[in-house]
Amino acid sequence: MILSVHIPKTAGVSVRNILKEHFGAGFVLYYWEPTDAYGRVLPAVPDSAECVHGHFPADQFAGRFPEARLVTWVRDPVERVASSYYYRLRHPDWRHPVCRELHAKKLSLADYAALPLVRNEMVRFFGGKQPADFFFIGVMEEFARSLARMSSLLGLPAAPERHDNGNPDKKTSRYEIDPGVRREIEELNEGDAELYGRCLDQADWLCTRAGCQRMAS
Repeated sequence: MILSVHIPKTAGVSVRNILKEHFGAGFVLYYWEPTDAYGRVLPAVPDSAECVHGHFPADQFAGRFPEARLVTWVRDPVERVASSYYYRLRHPDWRHPVCRELHAKKLSLADYAALPLVRNEMVRFFGGKQPADFFFIGVMEEFARSLARMSSLLGLPAAPERHDNGNPDKKTSRYEIDPGVRREIEELNEGDAELYGRCLDQADWLCTRAGCQRMAS
């Protein structure tokens, strides 16, 4: 069993599609509600599931699937917040209170970043788990290498690099953000920054375990 924790805007759609193609009928999505690989709503995650992927805290299924291998991806906190902001502008999900507030108040990036539910979101998705509790941690900034490592560790076929659900208006590798706003977002996400640093260390350990070169920080 694999529990794939999709922290928003960390290549989760690309990873989801790769896992879905591999696990087929054994794949379950868990976002607002559990659905099977074909989009049908389920009453609960079935015992027969081989892989569950979605927006849920890493410790949510700990009691039910104690032997499951935890998988997640992380991203530079400022870049992740900016990506979340522009995504929600393009694709509003009216079920989410943050999205409703963003559009109702026409928030700037700085104002959006200050919302309580936007700050330190990676920490919340880790729940009570630590980086060392994860079988694999991918790093968005090293997507191709992390993807190859994930495939190797999970015994998946080598997957071509893909960037599903990316921002079509983003022209550079990093978002063009006013330096003062970037500092504000950094200060608002100190917990995520600390966690991100520990995840880079954990990713290095997994990289050594997989026999690949050390990831540049």
